[in-house]
Amino acid sequence: MGIFDKKKSISRYELGKTFRRDKGYIKGGEGKYSRTEREKLHKDIFGPRYGSQIDELEYKRAIRGLERERSKAKDIKQREAIDDKIKYLEQMGGRGF
Repeated sequence: MGIFDKKKSISRYELGKTFRRDKGYIKGGEGKYSRTEREKLHKDIFGPRYGSQIDELEYKRAIRGLERERSKAKDIKQREAIDDKIKYLEQMGGRGF
């Protein structure tokens, strides 16, 4: 079940808690994220510019920002790393991502 399957928005604190509790497996990707990697991912992507509540639109906007970053990446390894982040975030978001 995803984050936005039942709720329209979630506080940034709850989002961080959700990232910490998750197993970190990436569907369709290789490997998994450790707890520290998930916390760093949360802080990097959903930093202070998003405010206290994050809704589905802002979550999708963050994924689109990663997609733009992926298109600008020069190295294949960077693109694969960003691809894994995108897959993980879409998986966490729930249906409709």
